[in-house]
Amino acid sequence: MGGWVSAAARFPRRAITLVAVLLSIAAAAIPGLSVDTDSSRMLSPELPFQARANVLNAEFPALRDTLIVVVRGESAETADAVTGALADALAPQSGLFHRVFAPAADPYMVAHGLLYLSPEELDLTLARLSKAADLLAMLRSDPSLEGFLGAVDAATALAGAAGADAGALAPLHAEAAAVLAADGQGLRRPFRWVSALSGGGGPATRILMAVPRLDFTRLSPAAEPLRAIRQAVAGLDPAIAEAVEIGVTGEPALRAEEMQSATSRLPLSFALSMLLVAALLRLALGSLSRAGLALAALVVTLILTGGFAALTVGALNLISIAFVVLMVGLGIDYAIHFIAHFDEHHVGAPARAAALGQTGRAVGPALALSAATTAVAFLSFATTDFVGMAQLGLIGAGGVVIAFAVAMTLIPAALTLWPRLADGPAPRPVRQPSARITRPLAWLVAAAGLAALAVAPQARFDADPMNLRDPASPSVATYRWLAAEPELAPMRLSLLAPDAASAAAASTGLSTLREVRSAHWLGDLVPADQVAKLALIDLAYPSLLHAVEGAPADIAGTGAGTAGPVTPERLAARLEGVPGAAAAELGAALTAYAARRDEARDAALAESLFRYFPALIERLRLQLDAGEVTAAALPAPLRERYLSPSGIYRVEIAPAADLREPGALARFVDAVAAQAPGAAGPPAQIAGARRAVAGALLEAAGLALLGCALLALAVLRDPWRVATILLPLVLAAGVTAAASVLLGLPFNYANVIVLPLLIGLGIDSGIHFALRADRAEGSVFDTSTPRAVIYSALTTVAAFGTLAFSDHPGTASMGLLLVIAVGAAIVMVFGLTPALVRLARARR
Repeated sequence: MGGWVSAAARFPRRAITLVAVLLSIAAAAIPGLSVDTDSSRMLSPELPFQARANVLNAEFPALRDTLIVVVRGESAETADAVTGALADALAPQSGLFHRVFAPAADPYMVAHGLLYLSPEELDLTLARLSKAADLLAMLRSDPSLEGFLGAVDAATALAGAAGADAGALAPLHAEAAAVLAADGQGLRRPFRWVSALSGGGGPATRILMAVPRLDFTRLSPAAEPLRAIRQAVAGLDPAIAEAVEIGVTGEPALRAEEMQSATSRLPLSFALSMLLVAALLRLALGSLSRAGLALAALVVTLILTGGFAALTVGALNLISIAFVVLMVGLGIDYAIHFIAHFDEHHVGAPARAAALGQTGRAVGPALALSAATTAVAFLSFATTDFVGMAQLGLIGAGGVVIAFAVAMTLIPAALTLWPRLADGPAPRPVRQPSARITRPLAWLVAAAGLAALAVAPQARFDADPMNLRDPASPSVATYRWLAAEPELAPMRLSLLAPDAASAAAASTGLSTLREVRSAHWLGDLVPADQVAKLALIDLAYPSLLHAVEGAPADIAGTGAGTAGPVTPERLAARLEGVPGAAAAELGAALTAYAARRDEARDAALAESLFRYFPALIERLRLQLDAGEVTAAALPAPLRERYLSPSGIYRVEIAPAADLREPGALARFVDAVAAQAPGAAGPPAQIAGARRAVAGALLEAAGLALLGCALLALAVLRDPWRVATILLPLVLAAGVTAAASVLLGLPFNYANVIVLPLLIGLGIDSGIHFALRADRAEGSVFDTSTPRAVIYSALTTVAAFGTLAFSDHPGTASMGLLLVIAVGAAIVMVFGLTPALVRLARARR
């Protein structure tokens, strides 16, 4: 080590030239480094649940890469109108979308919609439409306020003359009263024809599925399709848009907004972090120029590590992209320790070159051992099925070796070329507490660590990517709209079947499970009892045709339509004799309207009454042509979700419970797996990832500790000194895991990097502290090492503690757990290592 440093000091320009050449190679390689934001690919594709998911995605890619536009309206009419308008605006944009499909607006689905009702529901619906046929014909012939009042007056008179049930027209009366009441408050409330004709209605949710053309050369592959959707929403008629809520979700939208939330505060966080790091380095190293030297060494390390990553892995994932976090946290340590040791030796050395050689011999072994053990710890993660962490382990192992080499080469060369950098402050020791404090403190720290180890096994890994996302982002809020409605909940399993018979059998069997709400395949999209239903439609055909095309009947003799246009006062008088609260409400509303009536109000009220009437007539016109539905005749976007081009059938399995409830997802996945082991999909991936990642982390942590222990033992040849290094690390890891449990911060794909960072930082700090304490003639606190360890930890906290304020929950939890982990490591090292070193000396 001394020879290495002396060589760099003897040939400083050659050393810097070598670093510059390596930098140019790394800088040329870095542009080829890409980022894969797909969290599902952070586990080995050879895992069974991953392999099944990959087959599912290959056969049915639209299930994953679909943008879902959700329209929530105060009525079916408003939701249908907006959904149809969006479909009309997006469908022609074939350059941005493969296909656009809105079931509620698709002509084929609308025409055959009646066939999806049960026979009883269909019979009742057709009966109501038949009774309202002449009313609809009258409204169609005169779509004005007078026409509406006349039609209601005629229908009311006819019902009274025929002795019909007084409640039959109650929905019509109630809906008209609601429109008039809104007018009295200065509001425009469209007439709801579904409510008026059936007595049902209410809020409605409609979805539009758009399969975008993704541009993976961009950080947000769905940016242009999402922009097109926003423009289509902005271009809606305000008269219909104001009555709905519109949201966009789906994996492309979720990933785009996740990236935005993760990076929204990064510039501010980065600026604050760099300011804090620079201030700490100034305090640690004594001058801004020396702090700049340490930062320059860190920048060189980051660039070289980026080049190493580009040459070894090529594409980063959401975990391995955090190598920057690791290298800032660990890379700065080598520079701080080297410069701090140099200040000690420079004070009494006759020349700078001699001081550098002594520094290399003094701190070089500790730096080399810490780099080697940290690299071994990282490489332990590279052996697991957790691909995201395996990549980070490989890059981290290379990065710490690079950071060590840069510190041993660049810093002595710079101190030689620029002598002013060698002039630093005299080493200042850290004040050591008295023995009355240190001994009880050691016992207290050890007890806290052991208690934490008892809680640590309760730590869990949250593999649900939704919990990593900002709950306030629009795509997540829209996702929760769907999750709250069982019929639309997106978290479902899929089972692939080779033929129709197998799919039908699987659907039947899975439907019997208590944990399954429904299981259906392509055949279930074909309505049952079509012959009987078509016969019912044929019977009602004359009435429906009359409503759509016929002229209103002459109802003379009922007292309606025989004395000129119907006025609000006249209809109110007609309603006085009609029993029921709805008729009374309408009569009162008509009387109030008559008092404020003018031509402008009449026109505005007519627009509200007839806004969705043409859509109703068009829907009935399409339904006149209803025929037999077959699987082959279904719209292609719908059919392709259940039958792949290669002839594979998909059975869609919906859960009975809300999978956001604790334990519901595991019960659903386990129940389906017991009957259909081949089921795949997001719930299976989340459940499988929880088990796989937990096992991978335990395996990697065990291998890391074992590898570090063996390497340290081979170098130090003393089990007791190895124990002084590893025991504080184990207790710090226990404290971090216990904090995860107690604070409700489960490990996830973002904050899981705390584990390798803790191992690396903990081993580095432990090695420096333990070896210096063992070799120091007096107290270790009289040397520069404790101060260097403290500032190394503080720079890590300063660099990444600001991430705790991120809008991205995953990033925020990473920042918070990093602070806890680093704090725990420092407390354990300072509280336990001196006592452990004394014990090791006594044993020897």
